[in-house]
Amino acid sequence: MVGADAIYSASRKWMAGPRGVGVLAIRPALAQRLRPRLPPPDWDLPLTVLQRLETGDANIAARVGYSVALGEHLATGPDRIRARLAELGHATRTALAGVAGWRVVEPVGEPTAITTLTPLDGADPQKVRSWLIAERGIVTTYAEMQRAPFELHAPVLRVSPHVDSATEDLDGLRRGAGGSDGTTVVIAAKAGRSASPKG
Repeated sequence: MVGADAIYSASRKWMAGPRGVGVLAIRPALAQRLRPRLPPPDWDLPLTVLQRLETGDANIAARVGYSVALGEHLATGPDRIRARLAELGHATRTALAGVAGWRVVEPVGEPTAITTLTPLDGADPQKVRSWLIAERGIVTTYAEMQRAPFELHAPVLRVSPHVDSATEDLDGLRRGAGGSDGTTVVIAAKAGRSASPKG
C-alpha cells in the first residue's frame, strides 16, 4: 500500500498492456469532494464525477487486454518485475558506458530499465533512431525537449529493454558505426531483437 489519495497508470510500458486504456483510483473521501467541470455543475446531472468518466463509448477490447496484463503482472510478482527491470537497466548502462559520442545519463545503479543517452559530438538522436530501426531492427525512443521541458536541454535517445529480454541479448550490446551521416550509433541488442521505446 502506498497510502496515496489518488493513483493513475497507463496500461503500457512495463505493464505490457494495450495502448489507449488506463486506470484511475481515488480514495472515496476525495472522490466525494470532486466537482465536475464538464458538463457544467448547473446542469445538475444525477451523476458523480467518477460516473461521468464512465459515460460514452468504451474500448472494451483494450480494457480486457489491460485486465489480462494486470493479471499476468500480479501472477509474476511486481517485486520480481521491478528487480528484473533494475537488473536490465544496470546491465544496459554498464554496456553503454564509455561508448564514443554518447553519455549515459542515469547512474548505473538507478532502479529502472530506462537508459538515456545524450549525444556529445553532434550526433542526431532522431537519425540514429531511424538508422537503428532500418539497419538493425532495434526500436529506441527519440525524446525531444518537449517531452520533459524542465529536464531536457537537447534531444536524447532512450533505450528500454523489455522485462523478458534475455541475458544473451544484453551480452550482445555493442557499438556500431554507420548511418547516413557517419555518426557512431549504439546497437542496443542483437539484430532482430528490440529495445522497445518506453521512455
